[in-house]
Amino acid sequence: MHISKIAIENFRNFKSQEITFNDGVNVIIGHNNAGKTNLIKALSLIFDGKGIKRLEIDDFNKHTSLEELKEAPPKIIISITISQGKYQENNDLVTIANWLTKLEEPYEALLTYEFFLPKTKEDDYLKAVSGISDLEKIWKIIQQDFIRFFVYKIWGGNIIIRAIADSESLQKFDFQFLNAIRDVERDMLTGRNTLLRDVLDFFMDYDTKKSDKSNDEKTEEIKKKKEQFSADADHLVSELQKRMEKGKEQILSYARDTGASFNKATPNFDGIVKFL
Repeated sequence: MHISKIAIENFRNFKSQEITFNDGVNVIIGHNNAGKTNLIKALSLIFDGKGIKRLEIDDFNKHTSLEELKEAPPKIIISITISQGKYQENNDLVTIANWLTKLEEPYEALLTYEFFLPKTKEDDYLKAVSGISDLEKIWKIIQQDFIRFFVYKIWGGNIIIRAIADSESLQKFDFQFLNAIRDVERDMLTGRNTLLRDVLDFFMDYDTKKSDKSNDEKTEEIKKKKEQFSADADHLVSELQKRMEKGKEQILSYARDTGASFNKATPNFDGIVKFL
């Protein structure tokens, strides 16, 4: 099975968008602030079992009109269609059986994330915004008086049925997200997003952790392995720096030979390679 489609409503820079996926590897390309990360975040709200599901005021699409906000409280809806794929595992159909919307082959299932204000609070909301003609003021009212009452649900199957998707089945989906490369240096060894470090630690320590040695012996052996790994990495980085210097000279020689310069300045550039 595979994710064949996602429909996003009122989430961040997506007002109303439907995106289809191929059965296989999908590559998402776009300029900065096009919504690539927001698309992955939308997927994570359903599939990332460890991620934060509750949203904040800034997660709403702010292009909602004044009339829409006075008619009903805003809500975020993310619907993901799962379809039968070319390659099937034996338990694929069992996993999504309770979410099916199309029984005949190729079968389809639906998961829907919804972030909304409960009906018990809707009347209070409508009274609070009834006499407001300023869009920004309504968003402030939502943030100050109502955002804490918003709840999220993940529905399985046709959303009209309002059947909660069971967490056990959702946990069978493996979702991993590695931050953009500009954040890796910061998050490699500190902070909460340490996936890259965890991957390195797993392969570095795998044999030791599976051994029958005591915890103290394992700790000492892992420490020595990391020290050796760091020393080897320093040597590798040093060699890469030397190669970069040679490459830099070659590139700058082209600039000198062709007379490429500005205000008689000497062309130059610098870069570094670091292992954290």
